[in-house]
Amino acid sequence: MKHLRIILLILVYLCFSISAISQDKQDSVTPEQVISSSILEVDFDRLNSINIENLELQAYILFLKNDFEKAAKYYLNIIEHNIDDANSLYQLAYCYAMMKNSEYASNFLIMAINAGYNNFSKIKDEECFKVLANNTGFKNTLYEVLSYGKDLGETVYVDANVLIKCRVIVPKNYNPNKSYSLLIGLHGFGGNAEDFCIINSYIESGDFIYVVPEAPYLKDDVGNRKYQYSWDFRGQKELWEKSDPAVMRYIINVVDQMNRKYKIDRNYLLGFSQGAAYAYATGIKNSDKIDAVIAFGGRLPDPEIYPWFISNEDLINGKDLKIFIAHGTNDSAISYKKSNEARKKLSKLNYDVELLLFEGGHIVNKEAFNEALNWIDSSFHK
Repeated sequence: MKHLRIILLILVYLCFSISAISQDKQDSVTPEQVISSSILEVDFDRLNSINIENLELQAYILFLKNDFEKAAKYYLNIIEHNIDDANSLYQLAYCYAMMKNSEYASNFLIMAINAGYNNFSKIKDEECFKVLANNTGFKNTLYEVLSYGKDLGETVYVDANVLIKCRVIVPKNYNPNKSYSLLIGLHGFGGNAEDFCIINSYIESGDFIYVVPEAPYLKDDVGNRKYQYSWDFRGQKELWEKSDPAVMRYIINVVDQMNRKYKIDRNYLLGFSQGAAYAYATGIKNSDKIDAVIAFGGRLPDPEIYPWFISNEDLINGKDLKIFIAHGTNDSAISYKKSNEARKKLSKLNYDVELLLFEGGHIVNKEAFNEALNWIDSSFHK
């Protein structure tokens, strides 16, 4: 608590310099100036036009391109709408460190910690902060932050059998005596079960039981405005190696449970972005249970890089699986060239694989999705 109090005092001392980051004027603002002149004069169109997810995506893309100045502008916009977004605050600390602005880097690092950011091992090893290693003010801030983290003790991870939420959507005309195809939807990095349920509304023909399991790990070290999840474990390699097989077992458990509950004739996996990698790997390793995979905007895992995830032997043995790949040619998150590479590799291994490139970005395109369902259905009736 000693170090936390110091951090809070530092924050109080520095807060005046940060209050004007996104403002042209330094004038103090009263609550009456911030809120509407009347509680009945709310601009709902403006409020509903704010797309935080899009801001996060754009910020992250710019961040990956090392365009820290532009990325910072997006992250500043995000925290204006949610000052408790610890991860955006941390990204701002990173951006300003890379721009060698020690004052702002210190401010945002402190704010991130007070908002709940707690990955102290990452902070300790962060290359960007070494850029400011010779700055006395930032060096002191970093020391206090790491001292506070040290007082919290060591982080360890323990195996546990837990129950994870899934969303199940049956057709409107569902008949328990009829057989249905099971479609398991694996959302992307930062998604959740509720968001990916929209895919069910894309289905134009055929009867499917659509199930959306939620990924088991939080996307970030702390939650933001809503819960966002990841299929992979963000951390040490040895933990990643341990977690991936468990995640695939979880996906197969979902398939097994749905097959026990409903009359299922075929099992399909749909994966988007990060979820596509897990759809590929789970389907290929379990081609005796999974009949087809639909991969949108993702990568086929490389056995040379992720041997614990999928092996060359798995790829050879899984060729009974039908795979439909779709990718937007304007995808700025994952290049469509990755899907070209996946198709070539799978074709050489004699997979029944189809690739569709569509005009669009990092999305599940409705027309391409229905084309995938039609292609799979036709391939089973050849």
